[in-house]
Amino acid sequence: MYILIAIGVLLLLIAAITYYKTRVIRWVFIVIGLILVIANGIGLIKAQSGHFLMQKNEKVRTHQISAKSTVGDKSFIVTTKAQGGSFAYHYTIDGKSYRTTPKHGTTRIKVAKTPKLVEKATSYSANNLWSKFMLIGLPTSTPVTFSYTFELPNNWYVVSENQNQEIQKMVDASKDGLEDKIKENVTKAVEDAVQANPDYLNDKNAQKQTQDDIVKQVTGEIDDKLATDVAAKLKEWNLAK
Repeated sequence: MYILIAIGVLLLLIAAITYYKTRVIRWVFIVIGLILVIANGIGLIKAQSGHFLMQKNEKVRTHQISAKSTVGDKSFIVTTKAQGGSFAYHYTIDGKSYRTTPKHGTTRIKVAKTPKLVEKATSYSANNLWSKFMLIGLPTSTPVTFSYTFELPNNWYVVSENQNQEIQKMVDASKDGLEDKIKENVTKAVEDAVQANPDYLNDKNAQKQTQDDIVKQVTGEIDDKLATDVAAKLKEWNLAK
């Protein structure tokens, strides 16, 4: 475009010089010169801001991911601080830990039915002789930019490392005294069952059923309380959905 602008300017100069010397207006030179200058001037502006005459090159990779940690029906992706002020996103794939550190580009969260990470690399380049000719003096390609989209179900959350540690402390605290409580409740249930049926001590299946029921009851109560506490904590962090 620089070359065509130069040709247009040259035609206008020729028309101006001709008119100065002969008082003859060279309309063809003026019209063609103006068209070349204006059209290529507009193209030059577009080329600098809108990838004019360049072809978009895009490469997309999709990863099916699993949570870094879970509590009940809630799943978490964990972020940590990385160099340059960016964040690393931690998750797992097939039981192995992975992280994505978006050093360049954008990161966004999108609600979806299944959890996955979509990585998109985008660049622009002049891929034919005409485009390269028109862009002489201008860049004929752009650096690759990246975008990262985490497509997550509604019960998934992105939390910081400190927040995740606090959640895990809540999980550990919920397990304190679990065995003692189960033992205490099983003992009480067995005593009540023996009083109601003296033959209960000879029924191994009934005893096992009692133990299973107590374990399910106690763990269910603990899980329900933990879920309530975690939900309250997410609300406190403005992450509740």
